[in-house]
Amino acid sequence: MLRTILAYNFTAERLQMLKMVALLCKAQVKAVAREDMLQPVGYLAGVKGIEAVSEKYSGEEAREEMIFLCGFDRPTLEKLLVAIKKSKLVRIELKAMLTPHNATWSGLELLKEISEEHEYMKQNGGRPMPDEHSSKNG
Repeated sequence: MLRTILAYNFTAERLQMLKMVALLCKAQVKAVAREDMLQPVGYLAGVKGIEAVSEKYSGEEAREEMIFLCGFDRPTLEKLLVAIKKSKLVRIELKAMLTPHNATWSGLELLKEISEEHEYMKQNGGRPMPDEHSSKNG
């Protein structure tokens, strides 16, 4: 699988910065359109066997930036995270990686889940959510 970064809710300027950082990791960046928020992340990342859905998203929720990383090994992930911190992007709060468990989730589901986990960790000194909740992100 090619290294792919699905970018949700990025401004044009920040998307361009992300694309520059991604070059360091030989990763392609795909900006996900708002109407595609209901598409399974695995489908958008090109995972074989995961089909598109016909419904288009028209809601207003889930506006936070998020990157969804596919095909990254640990060293390349670390390289990407360091490059983000050193770039003008500085920080992208919401990040997730492709797993067998979350490949069929929609971007909307994933963004809500990751956002909730991130908020919990901020309020609880970096402690992860209890297993019965965080296991949903597999």
